Amino acid sequence: MMGRAMKLTALVLPVVGLGGLWGWTDYLSRQGTEWDVAIEGYDPRDLLRGHYVQFTYDWPEPPEEGDDAADEEWRFEPGPRLLCLYGDAPRLDRAVRIKEEEFEACAHPARANPASVYGYSSLERGRFYVNQDRALEIEKELRNPDQRGVVRFRQRDDGTITPISIRFRSLTEDEIAERDSDDQSDVAPAEIELMMAPSSESED
Repeated sequence: MMGRAMKLTALVLPVVGLGGLWGWTDYLSRQGTEWDVAIEGYDPRDLLRGHYVQFTYDWPEPPEEGDDAADEEWRFEPGPRLLCLYGDAPRLDRAVRIKEEEFEACAHPARANPASVYGYSSLERGRFYVNQDRALEIEKELRNPDQRGVVRFRQRDDGTITPISIRFRSLTEDEIAERDSDDQSDVAPAEIELMMAPSSESED
């Protein structure tokens, strides 16, 4: 009898342990502060389809007002590795580049995750999964040049950020003017795409 109980315990304990680990991981994934940030770098005229939304963050990180030279320099700086976020969540007012020694002093830090799909560029680009119906809705939204995509992400105390949803809003007058000005330039648009999720079925 004792032997059967020990065998049963040996079988049950790993299952209980895995269940507890999953529960703890799920709990941790839901912790943190949620913020909204505009996205850019997509051409709504492209045909988009699939299940992974891929985008570029447009952090509100301007230089000092009126400093045109600094503005041009800032635009071409390497992507950020550490940011300190400011605002009344979920409204994000500023995202300021910081150094490692300033991380602990920041109330809401964001850190590039080298283990993520974009590695050290994960504060420049992001992606998340959506189901097929939502993907079709997003595709229609992306075709509207008078809208701006806004991603909500969750920022944890360790600096990890996780995109969790996307919505769209109408462009402001300033954004419309900037868009129309960019249309006159020869700069090729960056990309945002809905990538096909891996499938075991072969395509025709």
